[in-house]
Amino acid sequence: MTQPAASANNVTKRFGATCALMDVSFDVLPGEIHALVGENGAGKSTLMRIFDGVHRPDSGAIEIGGTRRHFASPADAIAAGIVMIPQELRLVPALSIAENLALGDLPVRRLAGLPLWVDRARMLEEARALLGELDFAPDPASRVDALGFAERQLIAIAKALRKKSCRVLILDEPTAALEKREIERLFAVLARLKRQGTAVIYVSHRLDEVVALADRTTVLRDGRVAAMARRGAYSVADLVGAMTGRAIESQAADTPVAGEVVLEDGDARADAVRLRAGEVLGLAGLLGSGAERILRRLFGLAGEPSSIRLEGEPVRLASPAAAVASGIGMVPAERRLGLVMNQSVRDNILLPSFSRLRRAGGIDRGQGDRLVAELMDLLDIRPRRPQEKASALSGGNQQKVILAKWLARRVAVLLLDEPTQGIDVAAKVQIHDALRAFARRGGAALVASSDLAELARLCHAVLALRHGAVVARMEAGGLDERSLQAAIGG
Repeated sequence: MTQPAASANNVTKRFGATCALMDVSFDVLPGEIHALVGENGAGKSTLMRIFDGVHRPDSGAIEIGGTRRHFASPADAIAAGIVMIPQELRLVPALSIAENLALGDLPVRRLAGLPLWVDRARMLEEARALLGELDFAPDPASRVDALGFAERQLIAIAKALRKKSCRVLILDEPTAALEKREIERLFAVLARLKRQGTAVIYVSHRLDEVVALADRTTVLRDGRVAAMARRGAYSVADLVGAMTGRAIESQAADTPVAGEVVLEDGDARADAVRLRAGEVLGLAGLLGSGAERILRRLFGLAGEPSSIRLEGEPVRLASPAAAVASGIGMVPAERRLGLVMNQSVRDNILLPSFSRLRRAGGIDRGQGDRLVAELMDLLDIRPRRPQEKASALSGGNQQKVILAKWLARRVAVLLLDEPTQGIDVAAKVQIHDALRAFARRGGAALVASSDLAELARLCHAVLALRHGAVVARMEAGGLDERSLQAAIGG
């Protein structure tokens, strides 16, 4: 039998009274893609962080190539050939693409064996070659903060592939913000890595991808291994059942209710948006089509003030503060941009609403606590500990906290960028239900997503975008993934 490239043997890990992993065994073989799935909070991130050297197991052992290893830090794991690409990308926004790729191993010019200066021409050349392997050709001298999230994710993947010693590549939700062609490109890269003998651990909530891609799949539930099966022996429904212990049903979009126009662009624009009360409106487009720019513009992040009309009145959005004051909330694609990670769940939920809770002599803490408890129950935010730091929550629960803070603020308009990326099927249904309920109460939501099937299920209508312009509006009756793909030119 082939020796595993990496394995966890009977690993247990506790955080205080919480048992994140209990007697978990998992391994990945050279040249294999082994998927790891489970609901948010099932223990996936904890297990990967043990492989990555962030956490140490309380009991059990990690082996790399059959040798027992003790990682004191992520640097130890990298030295052993384990490279992880997390959901929160480890890139330096103010540096160029090429500098990010070479960071930690900069090419230098030498004289008599002594390094004199960074060889920038070689650094740019190496960056072009590496990105070319991903069929991705941005200017390597451009800054990373000028790129969209999906493009930055491709940079992170390229950075991992630059490490020639990589024996085990861990991908945490790698396709969450990628559209169809970028996903196909990634899968081609993974196929090449398999042929080269690289072991891949693939963590994803996109179960259809898992069924198509993985050689084996392990399911975690409540910190334990619930199932393990080889390719062809399971379906998406089988995985959902193993993950949750129950069937999960997704509702179709509500019948649209034509309310008054709540938000519309004040100027004639190619990417103009009109949003009605009670409507969930989708934005669909290929990478760089302009969906993210629309959301940023409507939240005062365009770099220059934007003019819109809210309930018929002209409004000038010069900053996010102006947008929030006008009743607009934003759920960004990157959770760290929507949360104060070192603050509690309670404080994150109440942050935009402190002015509403102000009473003579201070803040009405009792009313705030009741509001937080109500929203944590409504959105099923786990664990039910309001004082828990946001950084300690799973990705899906962090996403629910961001949504909760805008529901607490009672905004009239919600802007959502990839609202369910990287979260499990049960949490996705809960977020969809919360958005439908928000619309039924008269709220208006504008949702950008690379998951076209999600837009078809969730939205009353979808705007198709190409090259920064709206090219079609598609109503709920004619929405499906195929028609949306055709409309955006994918």
